Amino acid sequence: MDFFGSRLDIPAQKRFADLDSIKTYVHVLFTQLNLTVVPPHVRERKGCAKAHYESENSVIAIPVSGPSARWALREAVILHECAHHLAVTLAPTGEPAHGPTFTACMLHLVQVALGDQARLLLSTGYRELGVQVGDHQEIFSLESAT
Repeated sequence: MDFFGSRLDIPAQKRFADLDSIKTYVHVLFTQLNLTVVPPHVRERKGCAKAHYESENSVIAIPVSGPSARWALREAVILHECAHHLAVTLAPTGEPAHGPTFTACMLHLVQVALGDQARLLLSTGYRELGVQVGDHQEIFSLESAT
């Protein structure tokens, strides 16, 4: 991909076959994060319209069954829901669900899972849209120190 005159190599996002492959991915991802945060549980969500995160019991609910659920079996969706899990754990009380801690967590997960160049693209997109982004280095250096 050409990005303001520089060539970026962005990996294709993973597509998952079933709930077990998502569970394995989430476990490996959280191991790579090297944080004290326990990975979320993953369950199948009834209905195919959306995925969601249940903060009260730390569960990611993903539609898996049926041809219209294919959209949810993508790495970006899983990273988004995992960012909610991290943000709930690390965000100040009362921060919006897609607030600065969430965006910082999403950038960090994208960097770990897809690399620096993918993180650069997402960060640039956030800036272009005026999305408020938390300081992921500060958030994760504090978490790593505990």
